Amino acid sequence: MIILNLPNSITLIRIAVTPIILYLTFTNQLVLVCILIFISSFSDWLDGYIARRFNQFSRLGELLDPISDRIYILTLLFIVYYLDALNILLIVIIVLREIFMTILMVYLKTKDITGLPVHYLGKMGAFNLLIGIPGLIFAKAFPSQEFIWLTIGWSFLLWGVFLYLFSTVKYINQARSILKSHG
Repeated sequence: MIILNLPNSITLIRIAVTPIILYLTFTNQLVLVCILIFISSFSDWLDGYIARRFNQFSRLGELLDPISDRIYILTLLFIVYYLDALNILLIVIIVLREIFMTILMVYLKTKDITGLPVHYLGKMGAFNLLIGIPGLIFAKAFPSQEFIWLTIGWSFLLWGVFLYLFSTVKYINQARSILKSHG
């Protein structure tokens, strides 16, 4: 079993870039933040594509990719909070969903259930959040194009939150079903 394959390396680099994105935010270098967000988002797609295309799946990758997504989403939420670009209520809703899903996965693990099958709605929710949240950051970085970025950001963000919450209901139902069949 190969542990440090190309997809896992890309994921690890994405995690390692997170503190750099935060530093650039604190030093008000928002254009560079936007560039790194774009590269990080592309790398999230790229690692999955390479894993599927070249059959480079690994247990480490299955664990790292969702962890990387959570770190990335939480970092972006912190940035939009820091920039005063998003209402705290939406941030709390997204963070509580992340905490709930983490607790659910840990609980399932205590029952010797390795996890839940990834649901399309969850992936689409995350995808929309990963466009919407950066859109709000781009609005701060490019004030002359603020209206465009806010429109993009809020459209994807609200749809992403809806899909995220709806997928949580789906995951709860999956967990119930698996727990019933597991005994």
